[in-house]
Amino acid sequence: MTKIKVVHYINQFYAGIGGEEKADTKPHVAEELPPLSKQFDEKLGDDFEVVCTVVCGDTYYNENMEEAKSEILEAIKSYEPDFFIAGPAFNAGRYGVACGSIATAVKEELKIPSMTGMYPENPGVDMFGKSVYMIETKDSAAGMRKAIKAIVAFAQKYAKGEEIGSPKEEGYIPQGRRKN
Repeated sequence: MTKIKVVHYINQFYAGIGGEEKADTKPHVAEELPPLSKQFDEKLGDDFEVVCTVVCGDTYYNENMEEAKSEILEAIKSYEPDFFIAGPAFNAGRYGVACGSIATAVKEELKIPSMTGMYPENPGVDMFGKSVYMIETKDSAAGMRKAIKAIVAFAQKYAKGEEIGSPKEEGYIPQGRRKN
């Protein structure tokens, strides 16, 4: 069986580049998978492979949204992925906006199933929560273990085209739709 190819998006912090002082980092593909992407690759199991990590600084993305999004989409497209994961962003506002924006663009423009994870009060939820699945996380990276576990469980179903249950059953933030 062919593995499901996954592209992962993270900010400068999770890529190990730096914090606010490196938030102007331009979009690029990491030379090797950062630790968070490696965790996703390991936990997703044998049916999946994280083929690359796309990185962009939070400030750079939010100050150059259209240009950054275009560059990131081109990088993602070049890997011909079957699935896309952004974040998780927790309650980091600029990171949440970037994750929601990119996940939505990947889904709508590249027609690739995509998802992210964030805290319900993140501004990215209000902006993009109706268009892309967002796994509910704690407000900070202290909840990373649980976030990874929840994102992986959802991704394994969603990427394989299995039926997605209710927000309560699956752990995603409600999208304002009811399913009979």
